[in-house]
Amino acid sequence: MPTNYSPNRKESSNLMLAKKNGIQLISIISSFFILIFKMIAGILWIIKLILSNIMRFGIRYFLLPIYKRVKSAKLKIQGFHKYWQNQFGENFSRNIIIYGGLTLLSLFATAGNLKAREIRPEEIGKNSGLYSLLAYKGDFDMLIEESLIINEETGNFQINESNNSALSEVGVTSNVEPTGTPIDNIGSGVLAQEGGSLVRPNLTATDTTQQIRNKIITYVVQQKDTISEIAEKFDLSTNTILWENKIGPRDFIKPGQELVILPVTGVTHTIKKGDTLNAVATKYKAKSDDILEVNKLVDASELRIGAKIVVPDGIPPPTYNSYSSYSSGLADIRNIFKPAKTIVGKLNWPTTSKRITQYFRGWRHSGLDIGIKKGQPIYSANDGIVITSGWNSGGYGYYIIVDHGNGFHTLYAHNSKLYVKKGERVKKGDIIAASGSTGRSTGPHLHFEVRVNGNRVNPLDYL
Repeated sequence: MPTNYSPNRKESSNLMLAKKNGIQLISIISSFFILIFKMIAGILWIIKLILSNIMRFGIRYFLLPIYKRVKSAKLKIQGFHKYWQNQFGENFSRNIIIYGGLTLLSLFATAGNLKAREIRPEEIGKNSGLYSLLAYKGDFDMLIEESLIINEETGNFQINESNNSALSEVGVTSNVEPTGTPIDNIGSGVLAQEGGSLVRPNLTATDTTQQIRNKIITYVVQQKDTISEIAEKFDLSTNTILWENKIGPRDFIKPGQELVILPVTGVTHTIKKGDTLNAVATKYKAKSDDILEVNKLVDASELRIGAKIVVPDGIPPPTYNSYSSYSSGLADIRNIFKPAKTIVGKLNWPTTSKRITQYFRGWRHSGLDIGIKKGQPIYSANDGIVITSGWNSGGYGYYIIVDHGNGFHTLYAHNSKLYVKKGERVKKGDIIAASGSTGRSTGPHLHFEVRVNGNRVNPLDYL
């Protein structure tokens, strides 16, 4: 049976084909745009990666060093500013007052010397109003010398006629006869009882030469005595009395106290086994010949063990106490301050001050500098055992090192007084020293170090 052709069916098939082609075209175009967007995104990601690496490199090798230098410079400027305010300002103002005052005094003295002139004894009082009212011209310019002569016939005194004539010229006449007993030796006479002449007596000269002492004596302190006056009395230096009697520069003496007085300025030394004359002289910076002369020794062979000798002009060598201050003027602050409160899990802050004047900078500065006034308490940062307590000649001054175990040590330097000995056990917050400025230091502060297995680390990481 033949099929009938329908125009509507053909039209619908063409429409379907057109739609299909349109969808495919849209799909191709969208795929193209998606590919383009992905390529752009890939390019942007590559650019981002390159820029991020460039920024990371620039920050690490350029910006970070610059930032560190700027921060370091800022800290130095702040430290200098604080030093200017605290130390330099105080010293400058003190110098201005002292030297300015001395300069003014010098100017006044110079001006006074320029105006000064020589005044003769007879001119004293002539500028007063009383002199101008009472004195007539010429009254004080006349000098009348009276002398006595002895009458050989009677043996009595008479006034010289020349003196009478001089008195008569000014309207004064004297007829009074001198009385008294004649002087046998006019050259060695004394003042006459009624006469007007003073004759030089024959006085016996007095020997004022001071007798030289050659032995050690004991002096009992009297009322109102001072060390300097006693030293001047015996022709000694003040230090000689202080050294020999073990008196501190701020100690006092009292009446009734006995002081050992050396014959000359210097110190004493007790001869011990192995001592030689040259060794003693070198120890006290004295001369061997002077030691022999003062102690009346012929030669060094006369030195005996146990004998006490005087070392003239000697200076005692400095002594370093392993656990006490070099100065006796500082009180024990452990009776004033209480131990610090302990902080769990961290090291205690080692001082009462929180002002950091210099930070940890590795090998350039191995610790933390904390600005603090002299005589303030220094605390132990943790429990431990003192392994070092004494003087360090390398710059630390009086310092302490505490071993906290497991290779962990803390160091406290530039102290003025030490309160713990080597081997002593301390607790966290205990007062172990007093702050100061000993060693290589520009002012009172604490140099605090933290060492782990012998390596110096930043203390701020543990505080």
